[in-house]
Amino acid sequence: MARPLRSIFTVAQTSIAGPSSLRPLNPALKTASPYQVRTAFNLSGWDRYLPKLPKWTSEEEQPTKSEGGVTMIEEKGKEITNEETSTGGLFDEYSKDKDADQSGMKKRRKRGDKPWTEHKYSSALHKISHRKLNDLSRQISNLPIDEAIVQMQFSEKRASKWIKSTLALSRDHAIDKGLDRSKLVVAETWVSKGPKIARLDIKGRGKYGIKHHPSTKIHVLLKEGKTPEEKLAEKFAKDLRKVRSAGVVREDGKIRRKVISGWTW
Repeated sequence: MARPLRSIFTVAQTSIAGPSSLRPLNPALKTASPYQVRTAFNLSGWDRYLPKLPKWTSEEEQPTKSEGGVTMIEEKGKEITNEETSTGGLFDEYSKDKDADQSGMKKRRKRGDKPWTEHKYSSALHKISHRKLNDLSRQISNLPIDEAIVQMQFSEKRASKWIKSTLALSRDHAIDKGLDRSKLVVAETWVSKGPKIARLDIKGRGKYGIKHHPSTKIHVLLKEGKTPEEKLAEKFAKDLRKVRSAGVVREDGKIRRKVISGWTW
């Protein structure tokens, strides 16, 4: 009944899968590594579907690029460019330059190298008509950001509360981008419609209708404008330009009396 302890370990090494068996199964077989582990993956033969590593004989010829499963070898002193490997199209260079400029501008703005000039913010969808929300959007358009927040704070409309929160949050985001708070102006505001939710409208005598509940959100674009002091100075200069002096008046001319037809007494 009892088997030797040595035979038990021998059976465990040859049958149990895993890294416990570190000796080769068959020394006569040539394997990639000196130690081959018997696992269910190796026994099933799925390893032949794995991608094979590139092979090269010297440092002069080394794989550089791989396109479509084909390894391209770069010779010593010769470079392979994209123009040589592909025919390309008419607008390839233009599209590459444009994409590179856009990606570079985004990276520069994230790093802070290129200053931001505006900030766009959109609110979430709310259950309100776009006509009602459009009236409030016209009220805060072309106003300084702090004055627009005050207008929404003292407004009696129901949607003014979350519009005030939207303006305050967009103002904080614009300040984080480096924009001057004293010059922030609500340059543009517009409203966009969302999906409508259909609900039953129960009537009398077994009748019913359908109600469509609209959803709308507001978009805000903040830009740096002129401060109130700059606006006053510009208005003063404009009014000053309208002032016209009497100038030089000739007094040696003849006095001509305007003739009025009719009786003179």
